[in-house]
Amino acid sequence: MDANSKAAAELLRALMRTAARFTEAGRSVAQDYFPHVRTEPISDLAGRAVRLGMEVTLPGHELVFEVRVGVGDDVFTITGDLVLDDEESRLDLPPVETDDVDRLVALLDHYADELTAPARRHVGSLIEAFGGS
Repeated sequence: MDANSKAAAELLRALMRTAARFTEAGRSVAQDYFPHVRTEPISDLAGRAVRLGMEVTLPGHELVFEVRVGVGDDVFTITGDLVLDDEESRLDLPPVETDDVDRLVALLDHYADELTAPARRHVGSLIEAFGGS
């Protein structure tokens, strides 16, 4: 297997791992806050962009946790954010460009950590504001 094929395989494994992490985080949050919360994974691998994350729906609100990877000519761009109700950004991770697959894989892991770790806290604060639990 040549270097490009190895890099592509490594990137695919990292994308699958990131998708699985968001799915597990969504499942965990939904279990913790049942029956107030519903989650849906985001897995969009169309064209030259990839979107991975989770959408959390609770009474009166929607939270979207998302990592995006754009593929350009010889460069990847990664961004991530947490958005409330399609309007209010609760967390913006800085866009990073790299041509190094190993760095992109590390960034995917880091961005997934940054978005999934506070998920319970964000959902919990919205549930408290709603008055349920």
